Amino acid sequence: MTEPGRDREKASWRDTLLSVLAAWNRHQVWKILTAIVVIWLVSGTALHFAERGTNPAFETWRESLWNVWVTLFSGLNTAPNSPVGRLVISGVLVVGVALAGLFTASVASILIERSLRSRELSNLEMSDHLVLCHWSPRALDWIREVHSGIVTDQRPVVIVHDTPDEVVLPDKQDEAAFNDVYIVKGDPANEVILRRAKVAQAHSVVILSDDRQDQHADGKTIVCCIAVKNVCAPERQPNIVAECRDPNYRSHMRKAGADEVISAADFGLRLMARAALFHGMTRVYQELLSVRRDANEMYLVPVPGQLVGMDFVAAAGVFLPDRTNLKACLLIGLYRGETMMLNPVGAEAGALREGDQLILLSQTLPDLSRLQAPDAA
Repeated sequence: MTEPGRDREKASWRDTLLSVLAAWNRHQVWKILTAIVVIWLVSGTALHFAERGTNPAFETWRESLWNVWVTLFSGLNTAPNSPVGRLVISGVLVVGVALAGLFTASVASILIERSLRSRELSNLEMSDHLVLCHWSPRALDWIREVHSGIVTDQRPVVIVHDTPDEVVLPDKQDEAAFNDVYIVKGDPANEVILRRAKVAQAHSVVILSDDRQDQHADGKTIVCCIAVKNVCAPERQPNIVAECRDPNYRSHMRKAGADEVISAADFGLRLMARAALFHGMTRVYQELLSVRRDANEMYLVPVPGQLVGMDFVAAAGVFLPDRTNLKACLLIGLYRGETMMLNPVGAEAGALREGDQLILLSQTLPDLSRLQAPDAA
């Protein structure tokens, strides 16, 4: 091996050793080991002086230390005879169980941390991915949704959070949805951290409310929106989806750069109102919002060239005859610029234009390349 190769190998071993020592120090393993040694020596010495001359197991200091060590980690082997010895050994049994449990828990936490660190990236090379700013346990379901088995175009997920230890993810072998999930450590309001997460090359950026901020959570979300807009070039802006606690801040988030603002409180009240007027509507909305193989979803797709120039009614009729190839797809509306027309009537939508986006209801993302031209239908 060449000298540079040996130097790199030494540096790798040194870095690994330092990281292990730092983890042990951070989880107070050294303090636990020190406590075990101190209790071992003090208890062994006390039992030696209390039991010598009456108990061969504690006659010498060496034998006394050995029996205390066995008691600490496997239970009582030889019972002491004197009241003082019994009092000391009782304390050793209680402390031994507690310290052994603490030591096991600390080592387990180090192993879990190292597993999480395998997802943490310092130099990310990625594009067209999904960025999730801030972490909350409810984000687990969000990851399951965007990595559902029926999503044909699955994208990697990059979590930006300043405390990676809080990001507890299922094992990759247990849930395939968490195979392509990575962590970038840092504050998502920091532009340097956002550049490290390659936000400018992302497909979408989702900003969750930072639950630690309490009443200031929406303010932190607004700052994150501004930071994301600042690191992205005007010609390449990812779609920004922001979670809003107070619907009154919705307009502020839009001004800060959020393309879509989601308010759980607002949606919840509207859903309860519909359920009060029309019983069972919650099941309809749940069906539309659930990502699974037997559920219908709404998709937003560019208008195919063969439908440009047709009116909405004629275009909707193109989807009706074929209930197999397009997976029972229905045209229910369209987006034109910032205007959404859902179930337009009469000539409200006019002729379909290039740049329009169709709103389709289907179990899977329809393959519009198989759509027959109107003159061939």
